[in-house]
Amino acid sequence: MRSVSSRLVLMLSGSGLALTSGLAMAITVTPSQDATQLTNALLSGANTGIVVTSSTLSGHQESLSIAGLDAGTLTSSGSYANSSGTYGIGPGVVISTGGVNGISMQGTPLFPGYGDGPNTVGANGYPFGSGFDIGAPPDPENPPALGTPATAAQELILDPITGDPATQTYYDHYDVTELLINFDMQAGFNSVAFNIVFGSEEYPEFVGSPFVDGFGMFLNGTNIAQVGGKPVNINHPDVTDIAGTELDGVLAPNGNPVLTFSGLVNPTGNSLRFIVADTSDGVYDTTVYLSALKGVSAPEVPLPASGLLLGTAAIGLAARGRLLRRRKEARQPS
Repeated sequence: MRSVSSRLVLMLSGSGLALTSGLAMAITVTPSQDATQLTNALLSGANTGIVVTSSTLSGHQESLSIAGLDAGTLTSSGSYANSSGTYGIGPGVVISTGGVNGISMQGTPLFPGYGDGPNTVGANGYPFGSGFDIGAPPDPENPPALGTPATAAQELILDPITGDPATQTYYDHYDVTELLINFDMQAGFNSVAFNIVFGSEEYPEFVGSPFVDGFGMFLNGTNIAQVGGKPVNINHPDVTDIAGTELDGVLAPNGNPVLTFSGLVNPTGNSLRFIVADTSDGVYDTTVYLSALKGVSAPEVPLPASGLLLGTAAIGLAARGRLLRRRKEARQPS
């Protein structure tokens, strides 16, 4: 298995190879850390059936330098337009464990970001919080940080997405970006639906390794991000190479990268949490496009009480937290 330090070297050398000319972008990303703005961009229109009561964003923004010169700012979230229909997904919100916008210096792309392709870098990514000067010589006594660690609460909800409950194998997470939307429903709507595209720079080199970046969508406390009964992460067997952006691999069952999710909700007091994370380090990016959040009228079925649904999830997470002891030795650089 490749070590964390060698992954960082490859990522930095890869960014130096991104010397392509500028392209007319069809997916055009506007970086933002404004939760209200992002939520509005995600809703599919003015009359969606959803009444947002509040929204919060937990993400990252960091200024970079090259040999002491300002190179720009990377932001882990933003809105996007998609005039060419890349991947077949409409406009909306993009969240990442790296910079969604990318940065250039004197016309040379350093980190391409996640507008339209081509895919020019096989190791695009940035560990937030590392604070290193890209142009400075490496310092073995003070190596760059792995990334910004997840909070304890984030670790608990990410463990089932990126770990293996059967063997009690779980990993630490970094550079988490998380959008939480609280909402009520208008009369006549009892479900929500939306589209996503999930992709990663970890593919294909680190499939089956501890660098199993992942993504979750928690509707009233339950993760509905399941594709073919499996969680959404880079180990999913339907991740494949699809052209469109800088992403090396995209989750595309039967060749379709647009994943549609839906779920029943309550008339009031609902929550929808989107969360993406690097696993075992923050070096290679994983990115998700979110689009067309709206209310729908699904056939009536009995709904669990909101409190019961949330309570059951909380109990399970608390028990996991008491029982698990993270096997950090498996995640140390070799």
